[in-house]
Amino acid sequence: MSKVKILVVEDELIIAEDIRMMLENLGYEVVGTAPGYSEAIELMNKDLPDVVLIDILLAGEKDGITLAETIREKYNLPFIFLTSHSDTATVERAKAVCPDGYLVKPFEKKDLYTSIEIAFSNFISKSETEVENENSFFHKDSIFIRKDYLLIKIRFDDLKWVKSDGNYLELYCKDEKHLVRSSMKNFVQRLPANRFLQVHKSYLLNIEHIKSIDHRNVRVDDELIPVGRAFLDDIKKILDIPL
Repeated sequence: MSKVKILVVEDELIIAEDIRMMLENLGYEVVGTAPGYSEAIELMNKDLPDVVLIDILLAGEKDGITLAETIREKYNLPFIFLTSHSDTATVERAKAVCPDGYLVKPFEKKDLYTSIEIAFSNFISKSETEVENENSFFHKDSIFIRKDYLLIKIRFDDLKWVKSDGNYLELYCKDEKHLVRSSMKNFVQRLPANRFLQVHKSYLLNIEHIKSIDHRNVRVDDELIPVGRAFLDDIKKILDIPL
């Protein structure tokens, strides 16, 4: 399980550090703080965040709105504007790049949390062709699920297998188990077919975590998972093995 990663773009160092502390106290991972456009691009190329917080009035030739345009066109990430200016001209410029959120300084930790959660959830929902509910979202190489008051990031690499339990799915990861409300059918359709394989009506596996397999069972680490007869042909075709 990974934390939602956030980049802070703010040229006032004290403010940037205050925001970093707020974010870490809320349970997010801050991938870095950047004082301007060039530093932000460099950090994103090094460690791509899930959300970017951008001060509109950055020092230098390229301000926060210019950075937002680049993020939208090149990186396709959700971003939230941070500003101490709420005048009509600033708001109109901000609206033109369709930010996922807008926070007026000074703001409190709860305002920051609310803005991030809503902005990120809405962004992922809009990018999904089908969203079954508000408890899980798929984006790039990860699944985001709601747990308590945060969105929790589960990378596909860390998801070992999935078990259906009525109206819920149990997600077994490297370190822990999560529960989401979803049908197996919809969940399977939204995962990359080259990485996950359904071997039983109640079981879905990450191909990379398969240790051994025969026509009755698949071993994933120390877990023995049954193979359904109806899935044998698909298993042989996808894995290109005789069973």
